[in-house]
Amino acid sequence: MKKIILVVATALLSMTGFAQEKAIKQYGFWDNWFLQGQVGVSHTFSENFKRTDMTNLLSPHVAVSAGKYFSPELGARLQVGGWDAKSFNPALDRTYKINYIQASVDGLLNLTNVFSTYTEDRFFNLTGILGVGVMHGFKNEDHDVRVTNSVVPRVGLQADFRLNQDISLNIEGIGNLMNDDFNGVVGGTKYDATLNVLAGITYRFNNKGFEVVDIIDPAQIQSLNDQINAQRSQLRDKDKDIQKYQSEIARLAAQPVVVEEVRGETEVLMNAVVVFRLGSAKLEQNQDINIYNAAKYLQDNPKVNITVTGYADKATGTPAINQRLSEQRAQAVADILTNKYGIASSRINVQASGDREQPFEIDAWNRVVIFTANN
Repeated sequence: MKKIILVVATALLSMTGFAQEKAIKQYGFWDNWFLQGQVGVSHTFSENFKRTDMTNLLSPHVAVSAGKYFSPELGARLQVGGWDAKSFNPALDRTYKINYIQASVDGLLNLTNVFSTYTEDRFFNLTGILGVGVMHGFKNEDHDVRVTNSVVPRVGLQADFRLNQDISLNIEGIGNLMNDDFNGVVGGTKYDATLNVLAGITYRFNNKGFEVVDIIDPAQIQSLNDQINAQRSQLRDKDKDIQKYQSEIARLAAQPVVVEEVRGETEVLMNAVVVFRLGSAKLEQNQDINIYNAAKYLQDNPKVNITVTGYADKATGTPAINQRLSEQRAQAVADILTNKYGIASSRINVQASGDREQPFEIDAWNRVVIFTANN
């Protein structure tokens, strides 16, 4: 019974004590990584770009990225991209290409999760991008473009469309600001720039999301652990007492039945009890000798009738349960006397006292059936 109370109490404390604020579970270094492959077009803004159609300055761009989200809102990626950029030469009235490669480190801010509650399987997410890179422009001798290197600040937005736990599609627009000499012409503008519009696929691996968990006060956890440890200590002490009482009951039960006749009275008391386990009306094998001795006495004294009274200890259970248990115990003993030893049922008076009467001072000893013989 004590163990049941401990389990129930622990469950209730868990339900009431832990219903608190929510937080994101902490993850390891190798969790929530992703790979991206993107392809699209780049438009170059430099000297003379207004002198030709915008479509004449579009050129292909590809990028490959590896990154990680540290939380539902914040992440970072390393990107390598490039191909060529087009500029317009008014003297020749045509465009020319500058091949380049760019490596960038970008910070990622999931704006959807910043401004709304995090949901792992949300279909659409909008992410802001802020980063810095290094761009290397290759020589183009035909247009007198020398090798260039630029530190490139960049900013952009990415729309992500989740297909499943692993894969999503993305569309990204990002601007890059380079040195004025990127296209081989200095003057007219302070900087050259490119705008990349890309579409691609993102593959996520290792956990691929963030689990929402409860925030638990450490002091509350310690308090609950102290209560559980105290209950466990009480259970250990209780088990030791039960073992001691059961050993004593078994010792007493093993002693032969002694019938004592009380002169001048109508009752003969039989020092015999049948002992039961906690919450049980099943007869144990080591109790057979007590029922046998009672049956033998009745066979030897055919004029004597007996009362079989069942009891239960009041330290466990409820009055209703204990009453029913004591009735079952008394009836079980009476049935063996009748069915196994042939004692007429008319000679056996079956009674049950539940936990209203406690024959013994020790609670565990009151899980018994007691014989009372009548002349």
